[in-house]
This record gives sequence, structure tokens and C-alpha cells, in this order.
Amino acid sequence: MGRGLWGLRGLLLLLCGAGAAAPAVPAAPLRCNVSLDSPAEQRWLPVLRRFDPAFLRAAVARVIDVTVPKWVHQVIRPIAAELELFMPQPFAGEILGMCRALGISLGDGVLLNFAYESTAFCTSIVAQDDRGNIYHGRNLDYDFVDILSKITIDVQFIRSGQIAYQGTTFLGYVGLWTGQSPHKFTISGDERGGVSPKEGMVITRNRRGPADLWPLDPLGGAWFRVETNYDHWTTPPPFDDRRTAAIRALNATGQQNINFDTLFKVLSVKPVLNNNTVYTTVMSAALPDKYQTWIRREK
Repeated sequence: MGRGLWGLRGLLLLLCGAGAAAPAVPAAPLRCNVSLDSPAEQRWLPVLRRFDPAFLRAAVARVIDVTVPKWVHQVIRPIAAELELFMPQPFAGEILGMCRALGISLGDGVLLNFAYESTAFCTSIVAQDDRGNIYHGRNLDYDFVDILSKITIDVQFIRSGQIAYQGTTFLGYVGLWTGQSPHKFTISGDERGGVSPKEGMVITRNRRGPADLWPLDPLGGAWFRVETNYDHWTTPPPFDDRRTAAIRALNATGQQNINFDTLFKVLSVKPVLNNNTVYTTVMSAALPDKYQTWIRREK
């Protein structure tokens, strides 16, 4: 999976009966506004106030302990003071502001963002219906779902009173794995969908830039593309073949029937939806008001 969206910017109901619990009902995450007109070190403070600081500190500690080797922790701590040397603004300022508000070290704030970068799995789909409308959906999968489902938020980034862009993220992370710029594009990791027919594409990146471009080709029959954590020109391993399940579900749905609801159903087919799925998002840059995220684990 590609890196987070550093360029664009920047986290149930349980019914009981007859002694058995019904499946968890997906719920929308908390929606927050972040003002891009505020100084970087202050813009996340209104969001942090909506959470228990002790819980957030415990969550940060657990994510770091589970994902970051001890020796990395020891290396990062002394150089965290030089944050701006290896992380551009406004990201450095945003991390610093959150660390100060939570009372955690700057090193832990940096490590938290590295941990989110290095441990994600996902399934992303871009599809075009028979009228030329582009739909984009994704499942984001992580370990420690129990924590991340509680700090998943939808964020609207506001500039001069208008939504500049929006997305879904985990509190404490200053990029976006999932987001949209209204009427321009949507993005999930290394996948991007436009606003006009055929403007959907999977972009596979390495550290130097795009390594492969895989666009939609509806005239050639390729009205959708599915990307998981394995390059599309390779065969996924049998123990993690979400790609085949998604392709079968999309073919069964049909191009004439693809829409927000049916795309959500495709993303709910197992193992596309699995025990590590934190949230599902469906979106379309041409219809920014339809952006919708569901938490897939009990909060």
C-alpha cells in the first residue's frame, strides 16, 4: 500500500435476543472540523478536547509498543527535537501541538505517525457505472482494531469558511489515508478516482515516484480496478486473497448496478471485510456530499 496523503493533507449498536448477540451495526465516526486558518500547533486542539486525554495517552503507548521495535524508539527520542529537519510544515507543527496537549513526548508523536504509516492493510476499489459516474471505496485494515475504532474520525479541513478537503483518519496522525478534494479527486493510499469518465486509476509508487499506472478502461471492459496490498500484476497469496473475492462480487453486481450502496455491499463481502477492518468508506469526487464512512468494529 502507498504512503499516507502527505501531499493533499492533513480516526455499535449491540442487539441482544434469545441469548445470542446480533452482528454489530456499522456506525459513522465522529465528524470534526479542523481550521487551516489556525496555527499548525493549535488546529487540532478542539478535536482533542472531545476525547479523554488519559485514554488517548494509553492508546498512543499501546500502538507504539506493539508496532515499533524498542531500538527504534531509543533512536527516535533524541532526534525528535530536530523534527522540522526531516518533516515539513505544517505536519511538524501539528504533531508538536498534539504532543504538548496530550502531555506525551515529541518522540512518541513522531513514532505514532511512523507506526500508522508502516502497518496498514487495505482493499480499494474504483469503478465506473454505465453512465460514466466514478465511485471509489475502501476498507482500511489494521491490528489493534479495538483501539483504532475508537479514535477513527471524519475530518473536514476548513479554509476561509469553506471545506478545502476532507477525509478519514486516526486521531494523532497528520496525514490522510482516505480523503477527497471536492469536485477534483478522491484518494485512498495509492488509488485515485477523478470526476469524469475514465478518470479512475491505481497508482503504484516507490520512493522515487509512480512505478506503475493502471487506469480504468471501460470501453475495453475494465470498468473497475481492485487494489489490495499486492501489486496488481502479481498473484496474491492464498491466505490473503481479498482481490479475487472483490472481483467476483463486482462482476456479480454488474456495471449497470454499481452505486454507493452496492459498492458498500462489495466491501462487506468476506474476506474483503475481515476481523482487522476498522472502517469502510465510499465516495465520489463529483458528489462530495455523499462521502460516507462506517466503523466496522464495535466502538
